[in-house]
Amino acid sequence: MKKLYFDVTVAGGGIAGICAAVAAARKGLKVLLMNDRSVLGGNASSEIGIAISGASHLGLNPSIYAREGGLIEEIRLRMAKCAIGGGYDKGALLDAVFFDLIYENKNITLFLNTTAYSCEVAERKITQCYARHTISNEAYSIESKIYVDATGNGILAHEAGCSYHMGREGKEEYGETWAPDKADKYTMGNTFYFETFDCGQEVAFTPPEFAHKVGDMDFIKDIHNPKNFRNITVKGAHWSLEYGGQVDVIYQSEDIDLELRKLIYGIWDYIKNSGNYPEAKNYVLKRIYTRSGARESRRFMGDYVLTENDIENKRSFEDAVCVGGWPMDVHANLGIYDSAPASNFIPVTGIYNIPMRSLYSKDLDNLMLAGRDISVSHIALGSTRVMATCGAIGQAVGTAAKYCIEQELSPREVTKLYQKELQRTLAEDDQTIIGISNISPVMQKLTASATSEKKYENVKGTGTMKLDYDYGLAFMLETEHLNSVEVRIRNHSAEAKLLRYKILTGSHKETFLPEKVIKTYDTSIPGGCDGWVRLAIDADRGKDGKLYLIFEKNDALSLDTAFQRPTGAITLRMHTSENCGECNHDSIPLNKETGYLFFEHRYERNRNILFQDMVPEQRVFSPAMALSPYTRPYGMPNLWIGEGKFPQTLTLTAEEPVDAGKIAITFDSFLEGENTQNMPDCLVREYELTIHSRDGIITKRVQDNWKRYQVFDINASEIRKIEIKLISSWGAEAGIYGVNLF
Repeated sequence: MKKLYFDVTVAGGGIAGICAAVAAARKGLKVLLMNDRSVLGGNASSEIGIAISGASHLGLNPSIYAREGGLIEEIRLRMAKCAIGGGYDKGALLDAVFFDLIYENKNITLFLNTTAYSCEVAERKITQCYARHTISNEAYSIESKIYVDATGNGILAHEAGCSYHMGREGKEEYGETWAPDKADKYTMGNTFYFETFDCGQEVAFTPPEFAHKVGDMDFIKDIHNPKNFRNITVKGAHWSLEYGGQVDVIYQSEDIDLELRKLIYGIWDYIKNSGNYPEAKNYVLKRIYTRSGARESRRFMGDYVLTENDIENKRSFEDAVCVGGWPMDVHANLGIYDSAPASNFIPVTGIYNIPMRSLYSKDLDNLMLAGRDISVSHIALGSTRVMATCGAIGQAVGTAAKYCIEQELSPREVTKLYQKELQRTLAEDDQTIIGISNISPVMQKLTASATSEKKYENVKGTGTMKLDYDYGLAFMLETEHLNSVEVRIRNHSAEAKLLRYKILTGSHKETFLPEKVIKTYDTSIPGGCDGWVRLAIDADRGKDGKLYLIFEKNDALSLDTAFQRPTGAITLRMHTSENCGECNHDSIPLNKETGYLFFEHRYERNRNILFQDMVPEQRVFSPAMALSPYTRPYGMPNLWIGEGKFPQTLTLTAEEPVDAGKIAITFDSFLEGENTQNMPDCLVREYELTIHSRDGIITKRVQDNWKRYQVFDINASEIRKIEIKLISSWGAEAGIYGVNLF
């Protein structure tokens, strides 16, 4: 047996394990990352093929700019960079990105096809971890100061005897509204993905003998009922093709995969040969992934169990280290064979913080948790289990390992004694934590100017929006008070029509969520009007830094719209009890004080209400925004954008000279969605950094930039001026969220 020594051992090479290993290694720790498969990525790997999703909820979260920063954003942008030119298929792209991220860091030793199978524990610590390489059968005894279980099933934590929950807690356990009345053993099941291809000519399909005869099965009869959220399509697997929650998802995993394999081949046979899908005649079965994607198994007990109530109430945690935001998406007990809807989508109205106390075992002093095995209830796991959230968790524990080892403390002690330092370090690495500043105090000694500044308006119309619903326009504001704004209105009648509009406010800086009406106005729109109309506002922004201008339904009136929208201004569709026909599980619930039941922003992404000439002027894209405490929208856009053509230059001038070892620049990488197929149009592509210091002039020029967050070692004394010239973008106007010296 080979004896090995590392600072940190990370068991599990999914997104959580990758981020934990990279975060620890970038802090100078020697890390072993071992994975039981031949590829990395877990559910996102080329073996399973599930897309990486997170707090953004595919761009549906009312925290519009919810896409996580940090390592998970770096992974997304690496995918987009590698996808340029289309030289990879999906599976090869995933493998390339994950391997590249690991291989470039010399502090990481990667063991593939290696499984942790046992460990020794003494005095509340893992003293040895035993692992075996499944191909050579070589065994390892691994000694580390800190261990991270990112295996999904919690293999290492289980072998160490840590306490855990598995199945559903009853209502009495945590007082959760959506929990079942009594506890049981049901978990969420697994899904097998497959891909198809239109080969341009008719092709036949002969199923294997083991395939299910799907046409004779009960579930197929109601498969396209939209209320059940299930579907089958010629273009590949649907997430609801699920099985396993009614059996033991760990010890019966092979039985689960076999049942899903029978199901998938049977479904494709049904699609091709039942006659119900004539559009499938030219489609061929391209790929069935080799493993199913798991959602739930063991959840280990930390010092805190995150619950449904914490998520719904957006509880403030002093030890917050990352965010979540996916709905509490709790799947049906029997999967595809369940008569109930495939999932209960419990809304999450914005992003929420996750505490460090949920990310380590309460039973041991050197074991942290990353991924779907963290300390959460079954209901809360419906939100935290998605991969981008797991990646952010991984970055948190990998960074915490630095403090554990340097200070010779347990994760519990680090959480108690070095909470602020850990948060500051994570923020400096672009980790998203609600309310935690990303900018160091030294930046207060600098002032900002620029060659130009984008105006806060939307004036280039491309269409109109008839007021056939109540529509809203939400503004992030720079000033406390807004007197008035102009919108472009059309009256399709020859007679004057009354426009009623309301002003609402909210309280969550990270989220667009109107909560109460503070004013209502009636104004007459002249017959035949087709132009800009000034609307009185005369209101203070809410605690969230925003005002919501809601126009009531009036079929005689319409508002002019634009395809694009400026950061910080969002168009909403409001729903009363009379017009909820289009509402579904992704609709965002509102409290009764608003006068509405739900609102949407997804339908209006390409129809954004025009506005201009706000009084007082709102300089939300001023150069000073690059020195704001936050490097993403939070109350305000916190984003400098120049006006007109490139180049544009941001200049930071020190009131008194400052010293710095590093400089970090945070660019806009389009935080509104989860696309990884293309580089974000708004991302800076080429730029030049110039630093004037006592040691001379430091110049760095970057071409084909793909990073949101770029750090340079400068080791400069008495910095007097910093210039950042934006030379080009990947296709649209571009800006800077923040510049930081540390």
